[in-house]
Amino acid sequence: MSKKKIKTYQQLIEENKKAIMRDPKMMESIYETIDKKHQKQLAAAGRES
Repeated sequence: MSKKKIKTYQQLIEENKKAIMRDPKMMESIYETIDKKHQKQLAAAGRES
């Protein structure tokens, strides 16, 4: 079994910081996308265990 590297919520925010800075109006939607990615990663990790 391979261990999948799970990114923390903070890492996802850091990766998307440029997009967030560029368009403050879209910030909420960007954060929602990050949140969904994070939830997917956690769910996938839970299934692998």
